[in-house]
Amino acid sequence: MGSVNDGTRRKRELKAETRCGCEVEMRVHVHSESGRWIISYFQNVHNHELLDDRLTFMLSGHRKMDAATLEQMNMMLRVGIKTPQIYSSFVQTAGGFQNLPFLKRDMYNQIGKQWRLIGRDAMACLKLLESTTQANPGMFVHYLADKEGRLVYLFWSDNCSQLDYGLFGDVIAFDVTYRKNKYMCPLVVFSGVNHHNQTIEFATALVANENEQTYTWLLQQFLDAMKGKAPGCVITDGHGAMKNAIEAVFPGAYHHLCARYLLRNATSNLSNPRFTSEFKKCMLFDYEVWEFEDHWHYMVDALGLSDNQWVSDLYSRRRMWATAYIRGNFFGCFRTTSRCEGLHSMLGKFV
Repeated sequence: MGSVNDGTRRKRELKAETRCGCEVEMRVHVHSESGRWIISYFQNVHNHELLDDRLTFMLSGHRKMDAATLEQMNMMLRVGIKTPQIYSSFVQTAGGFQNLPFLKRDMYNQIGKQWRLIGRDAMACLKLLESTTQANPGMFVHYLADKEGRLVYLFWSDNCSQLDYGLFGDVIAFDVTYRKNKYMCPLVVFSGVNHHNQTIEFATALVANENEQTYTWLLQQFLDAMKGKAPGCVITDGHGAMKNAIEAVFPGAYHHLCARYLLRNATSNLSNPRFTSEFKKCMLFDYEVWEFEDHWHYMVDALGLSDNQWVSDLYSRRRMWATAYIRGNFFGCFRTTSRCEGLHSMLGKFV
């Protein structure tokens, strides 16, 4: 005998009767010769009042979310805005509920639909990787799911990539695309350069978020895939979570910040062309340490940036980007993550 809570005694609540015997009817059939749909009978006599034109937008057949609305909703979800707040924003933009062609419930349905799609695609992806692993026993695939069975982390590296890393893994760069796929999941690419100065890929991962725990898990999987061999230098875009994870998993690796990323940040944070130009000299010129220090302090004083917090933080990390301080470390002519960005551009053609 089933318990009270096992669902065997529960019954679905009966819905209220809404039929009123309206005689409106339409009959259609397919013409046998032309294949066209033909209306053979139409009865348009109602025995009830029709819905006000101002309320027809609430009918399920009239409610819809177009592609632009879905994209805007997903962008707001990515930055942490809650669904009710997103709906209120759409209502205000449209000038009222009556001008919006969908309800809050439709937004929740769309979000649920996207997550179900991710679940099916994730299973298909795992099956593909599993079949590849069976054909290539050296293939390394690890993934992690949450309590609800949703894919959170996925990491893979094939045989050829592992062999390349054994030869050219002294320097690696890893960069993260910012949710440029329909699943809103960052794509992480670990890459390097070979003896022909060609970009080679060591491993790839899909993650649900970008925090220290995520990067620590990724780097641990990378270390396992590469038989415990840690790189001598790691080049990143400077994300704080990356820095902590690298120190924890690759304590002996030199962490170098991407030159291109720093220049781009200098432009966006200060919008001062003179600072960007002088900062580029400080970063890339072959100064001695004392020359670098003199040039930096003269530049900061001349531009009145002594009290600027971003400039102060940049200076505190000078051992991660200034040529005067990184001299003696091997980078394999690899100073930026632009090679990773090139890989992302190529992947964008397929994903």
